[in-house]
Amino acid sequence: MPELPDLVHVAEVLERTVLNQPIANVQVGDPVVLRLMAKVRFPDVLCGNCIRAIGRCGHFLRFQLDGELLLVINAMLAGRFRLKTGQSGRVSRDVILALSFGNGQELCYEDEMRMGKIYVATAAQEQEIPSYRALGVDLMSESFTLPLFRKLITGRRDQVRQFLLDKTALASIGNAYADEILFAARIHPKTFCHRLSPETVGTLFQSIRHTLDQAIAEIRERGEPIEIKVRDFLSVRGKARKPCPVCGTAIRMVRVGRADACFCPSCQPTDRSLLVDFRKLPAGRNRIG
Repeated sequence: MPELPDLVHVAEVLERTVLNQPIANVQVGDPVVLRLMAKVRFPDVLCGNCIRAIGRCGHFLRFQLDGELLLVINAMLAGRFRLKTGQSGRVSRDVILALSFGNGQELCYEDEMRMGKIYVATAAQEQEIPSYRALGVDLMSESFTLPLFRKLITGRRDQVRQFLLDKTALASIGNAYADEILFAARIHPKTFCHRLSPETVGTLFQSIRHTLDQAIAEIRERGEPIEIKVRDFLSVRGKARKPCPVCGTAIRMVRVGRADACFCPSCQPTDRSLLVDFRKLPAGRNRIG
């Protein structure tokens, strides 16, 4: 799924290419992903309309059109955005929505697993969008401060990686950057929140902002097409069995909640007794449940 740094890049590219351009044609593939909250004739209402603002709210991408109309997209696991030059004719099986603009650009939302959601709503209905209305503090906003972060983590009894993934607290971190943030903070992913010292909580806060800022800068500099997830610069995510870039220890993968986490057992030592000592585990043993 596209994570926060990816969506920042997508929004920036689309602002430069399709903002204020009239929509000349609309094609809808599988409508199962669509959620029509507004009482409008869809997709006819989009033709001749313009996208006036593009923004990211947590892990949602928000398109504001004329007439108080909104398209709010949650790409979830397999959704992705693609920008093409010229209309593609008949839409492919993976395309859910294709918008062709007067300047010759075509924006497609593709979702081969049909897990994402496209909400068609009015501005007055925006806070009725499921999950969207429950988003926590936006991590790139001025509201995300150390005092607020301390307040959010205080009293949490879950593991720190699960806390980072809680979108009702922090909007929004996915699996890739949860691993990167914990690596930067030198925190084991199975550490419980209530066992973090005040100093470590401060380090974790700084690691969130630094990791996301660095990722945004890297993705922006690469300038890849918006459908490509740039991940090769990450330190631990997707690097199981490979040497840690800091100490050379083999990166491990462990199950945390319902997801796999990648970490360095030397740089991110555990503060409690686990069933497995990852520092002694042979490098060939990649994942422990």
